[in-house]
Amino acid sequence: MSLVCFLTSAFGSRLSAKQVLRQTKVLLASKPLNQSSDANNSNGIYTTDLFDPVEERFDKILIANRGEIACRIIRTCQKMGIKTVAVHSDVDTNALHVKMADERVCIGTAQAVNSYLKVEKILDAIIRTGSQAVHPGYGFLSESASFAEALANINKIGRASCRERV
Repeated sequence: MSLVCFLTSAFGSRLSAKQVLRQTKVLLASKPLNQSSDANNSNGIYTTDLFDPVEERFDKILIANRGEIACRIIRTCQKMGIKTVAVHSDVDTNALHVKMADERVCIGTAQAVNSYLKVEKILDAIIRTGSQAVHPGYGFLSESASFAEALANINKIGRASCRERV
């Protein structure tokens, strides 16, 4: 199991932070920290090789969030060679996450209830761009049970699939 998959499942299964840290140390200790000589990583940084090169990956992911959270997801996707789609409101057109993404879709006006929280607009953007998965980020839709239900037939990354209706 890769560290990324483990952390995603660990946070979804409500392990304590101490348990997650302990398991992360075990996983990291099982792979020696070495300098990569891979042609894709010629920058000489040390890595723990968190990505399994033979594991099947998505080609394109839509990030249903904005700001720093979206930027972090986009950076990770870029490192993994995955194309990204940023959704944005009309006032976020020049935002960093929009500029960083490979594709962008305007989904409404400045108020979040008219854009980022409109599930039907996110679903339309997923279909229009041919995204294979959606990452809701944190907050916004990641905590919405109705969003998780609306994405029943779409691959979800992160907590969207873990949230239960109370």
